[in-house]
Amino acid sequence: MVVQIKKLFDKYFITNLIITIFVFSFGVFINRGLSIEPVSLGVYFDELSMMLPEVSNHRFPQRILLPLISYLTGINVQILNIFILFVFIFSIFNYLLIKQSRTISFFVTLMVATTMVFQFHIIYGGYPDALSLLLYFLAIKNTDSKKFYFFIFLSLLTREAALVMIPVLYLIKIRNNKKENVFFNLVFLLIIYLPIYFLLQQGGNENNANGWEFYLIPLIEDPLFWFNKSTDFYWLGLFSALKFLLLLIPLIIKSKKDLLLIVVSLLCVNIQFLVSGGDNTRYWLIFVIPILYLVSINLKESNTVLAIASLVVFLNIITPKYYVFTDAYDGGVYVTPNDSKIHIFDIYAFFNN
Repeated sequence: MVVQIKKLFDKYFITNLIITIFVFSFGVFINRGLSIEPVSLGVYFDELSMMLPEVSNHRFPQRILLPLISYLTGINVQILNIFILFVFIFSIFNYLLIKQSRTISFFVTLMVATTMVFQFHIIYGGYPDALSLLLYFLAIKNTDSKKFYFFIFLSLLTREAALVMIPVLYLIKIRNNKKENVFFNLVFLLIIYLPIYFLLQQGGNENNANGWEFYLIPLIEDPLFWFNKSTDFYWLGLFSALKFLLLLIPLIIKSKKDLLLIVVSLLCVNIQFLVSGGDNTRYWLIFVIPILYLVSINLKESNTVLAIASLVVFLNIITPKYYVFTDAYDGGVYVTPNDSKIHIFDIYAFFNN
């Protein structure tokens, strides 16, 4: 009996792995390339991996987990990111299979692979966002165990912006753990994390580190200092991250709890715009986490849903990859990296015309 179960698991594991390889390869093909070197701010994380165990005089010493893994393994941060991204796609597909059909799981995973949730990380190498997304996802996959808190802790060490995801993950956790004191456990987790953050961040003060002073001091004079830097192309920033995957939202809200999760998620994403600024697209990437959670429990397969899923993938493919950010000199801007002739539907130009 045990042997039969093992053979069954191996059979589906290989099948799921092949499907993941196809989805990953398709995402790379549609993206028109795969960056294997750190780019822009990603260079800082590569530099930190080579500096460790020294963390002083660095811009992001508090975002240590990805550079630390690179340091311990000797693998370039962007090569690590590509592997992490593959594991993320594999995890999404397997997670959806728990309650969804293979067809739905395939299409939803393909939708993700045709958005900036996937493509950002193979265009702009070295950023820690892929690891953050994987850790958030592993947290929601383990809401029934203590691993939930471990993955949140790791996500905080990856990027302190994980703080804004805690209310979202809290709402997901308490759905199935009403007897557990989740709030107390999360507060205790923060008590452990904050001294580590301040200890690491202090090491970068001599080199204009992007620590709490960098983000909070400007708010003393103008509480909307950072938000005003992100208002240009605000809605394009939301669309740029998830594209037409957003069309699934009406199909996955089945209760007041579902609606509350979406509303709280939107509020938490926007906290980032209030306390920092400059990366609209990256800030919206985390919105995929509550969407995937609700897809797993609420999306019902039908011919209509499959038609919508196919349409979403098609529209994602023919729409440019927008990256919305704030430039120090030009203010809010957007670019369309790896643009191609298949991008025949420029939604930003369409609505502005």
